[in-house]
This record gives sequence, structure tokens and C-alpha cells, in this order.
Amino acid sequence: MRKYTDIFPIRLKALIQAYGFSLAETASILNLSSRSIVFEWENKKKFPSGENLNMISTVFGVSLDWLLGHSDISYSEESIKWTEEAIDEYLHALAAAFPNSLQGSFWDFYLHEHYPEYAFGERRSLYYSLPVRANIAVLIREVRLPSLYWSMYYAQNGFKKKGVIAKVKEFFHMSEEEAEEFRPPSRKELERGDNLVDLLTLNTINGKSVANKMPIYDVEAAYRQLQQEIPGTDE
Repeated sequence: MRKYTDIFPIRLKALIQAYGFSLAETASILNLSSRSIVFEWENKKKFPSGENLNMISTVFGVSLDWLLGHSDISYSEESIKWTEEAIDEYLHALAAAFPNSLQGSFWDFYLHEHYPEYAFGERRSLYYSLPVRANIAVLIREVRLPSLYWSMYYAQNGFKKKGVIAKVKEFFHMSEEEAEEFRPPSRKELERGDNLVDLLTLNTINGKSVANKMPIYDVEAAYRQLQQEIPGTDE
């Protein structure tokens, strides 16, 4: 039987590779002080504390049993619900930090207005698979609001770039100074914003919404690939 200390680094690497995160991005989303911590975990130089293991599980929506090699099932209803509760707390903290800003009201308004199947928890499990819900939770933490709104408006505008910058500035009530400093999102930011919109958007057949079961960031596929690439990782 392989030790959890051998399995964890590979499964952590699978999470990082599936989402295309750099070490710095991974450290940021996990609230770590340095990217070197992630490097040490990946390379078996150190093992995370219980608190950090819980953070990895909560941010990425995977179960602790999967992280430690006690199970081959990466997601469970319980692990995803725990993650989504953490997202709710994150958004409430954001609202408290910016009480007079759209930062605080954007998510609540936009999700309920445009994606009610996701906004209402009792409907969410009917329309979104566990891996898709995990993808959405990760991107909600990672994508900056102007980048997300850019992607949303771009999609609503028939994928035409004309007027998108002006719309973003108008929506966020940017001051002249903020508007002057604002720059379009980077390619990576746009890709993640676009992917979040795609994950939230349901297809329709004969006027009925169809469940979204396919994740964009496939953690299980990334792990299978790593098993093939790294000698001695077959379980």
C-alpha cells in the first residue's frame, strides 16, 4: 500500500495542472505566504498541516480522503457543499469589506439575475455536476470582477469587442483616474472569465435547460495523466 505522503504530492500537482495555476497563483488562492511552500509540498520536502490540507480541500472542492489517497473518488456532495459554503462566506466578507461598492453586490445580483439554476442551492445540484461546481467555486475566487464582467458582457454582446471597455467602466462607476488606469484583462484572465461564464451557462433543448456535467478543468484526467508520466505512481 502506498503512503499518503507519496500520493498527496501527485494529487496536489494534478489540481494545479488541471487549473493551469502557477506556484504563485496556487499560493495566493490558498492564502499561503510564499510559493515555495507549494513547491515543497509538491516535491515531498514538507507535508502540509491539517489546517492547510483543509484549505486545499475547501478551495478545490475535493475530499480529504482523495487528497490523502484513501479514496479514488475526488468529489462528494459533502465536499462540494463545504466548498460552496466557504464561497458564500468569502462573498459575504467581500461585501462587508466594500459596503458601498459593486464589489459587494455584484455576485448576488448577477448570479440570481442570469444564472438562477446556480444561484439557488436546491436547483444547483440538478443542473451542475460535482466537478463543474468545483470548477465554478475555484474561478469565483480567482477571477477579478472587471475581468468577469468583461467576459459576461462580451458574450451578451454577441462576442463583439466594440463598447466592452466603456461598458465595464460604466458598470463599475469608475472615477476618471480609475478609468484612465483600467486596462483590458490579460489573455489568461479573459480565458478564465470566459470559462466561468461557459460553466455557468446552461444549454437548452426544446426550451428546457440541460444539465452541465462536463468540467473545463478536469482534475481526474490530470491525475491519470500524471500517473502515466511519473514512474511508480500506479495504484
